Amino acid sequence: MTQLLPRTTGHGPVLIDTAGLRDVAALRQLYFAVYGPSYPLRLGTDPAAMTAALQAPGVRWLVARHAESGDVIGSAVLRGDAAARVGKVEGLAVHPGHAGAGIARALLSGLCEGAFGPDGELDSVYATARCVSPVPQRALMRHGFRPMGLLPGAVELRGRETLALVIRHRDGVLARRAPVPEVPAQILPLLEAAGRAAGPLGYEDVRPLPAPPRACPRPGAEPIEVIRAASFVRRRYAQHTGGGAPSLPLSPPDVLLTPADGRFEAYGVIDDEGGCGTLLDILPSTAAPGEALGDVVHAMARHGAAYVETLLPLADRERLEHYLAHGFVPSALYPAMRHDDGLWHDHVVLTHAAGRPDFRALDADAVFTPYVEQYSRSWTATYLDTFTPEPPR
Repeated sequence: MTQLLPRTTGHGPVLIDTAGLRDVAALRQLYFAVYGPSYPLRLGTDPAAMTAALQAPGVRWLVARHAESGDVIGSAVLRGDAAARVGKVEGLAVHPGHAGAGIARALLSGLCEGAFGPDGELDSVYATARCVSPVPQRALMRHGFRPMGLLPGAVELRGRETLALVIRHRDGVLARRAPVPEVPAQILPLLEAAGRAAGPLGYEDVRPLPAPPRACPRPGAEPIEVIRAASFVRRRYAQHTGGGAPSLPLSPPDVLLTPADGRFEAYGVIDDEGGCGTLLDILPSTAAPGEALGDVVHAMARHGAAYVETLLPLADRERLEHYLAHGFVPSALYPAMRHDDGLWHDHVVLTHAAGRPDFRALDADAVFTPYVEQYSRSWTATYLDTFTPEPPR
């Protein structure tokens, strides 16, 4: 696609175009100019990863070029999962010398029009934004992305940083969601925070269920074998699921965790550089009772994932209660994430961090304030308030 932006004083004409292999070096220079040496994504630093992304199906990479010089002055990537009908925006960047020219808006518009247009294959697109400045959050929200939560301490960049989760849906999708009549009591404050931050989402009449008993950590964890052979792990997972997608789209597993007796296999992702991980699935789901979940999280932490997140259906009471009992805290929502039987089903992001949340350096848009308050209270109720049966409301 090509699109010529109107001339903007001091910036000159800008062309929105599809990135090609010839742009890899210029894109690396762009990300260095915007973020310096601390940019966490390989899409902006690793030529091999960038080349693979440019050639991968389901990836759309747009660039903004100065129409006269040809310089790459903006970039944004959309990685889509057509089967799950979910996409993720990554790598939104505009050269500091061209801020205010409408470049970010044009890049996001091009990506979303392709995703949600008549020929588009996606029904929702999400993005995470750093909270060291409200600017990236606002750029996304101005283009229809709604604030759906915070991921506290989710990544190691300049210290442990919090990420904001924002989501945009295709028109009409949110109206075709399966109702959720009740949730564990610990989840309800997150639903209320989402209503204040993102507007009505149909959770006004959801009933709280009694909080599950909390699991007390054992003195010694069960030994868990950790296999970090990405290709083998993905093949093994595909054999178990018949090639089905993991619980979290766009994140194929690269680590397998299992006890010595092999009674279950946990699949996840560990990002060594970011110090974080995602727990995608435990198979079979009925084979990890008691403290097994805690042992898996402990093993992931020992292998570099001080922060672990998981994504569960909002209607799956049993699994939600199991994770909540083992110290996971409700952090964000993904309404209308999965499609099944003609309806869209809501999911919730639960997070487990090795340390206590620190929001002193948080610089987020004020719209995220309800999530800051909700997470702080939920974390306190989980780890400090041993006398209150449910989170303060």
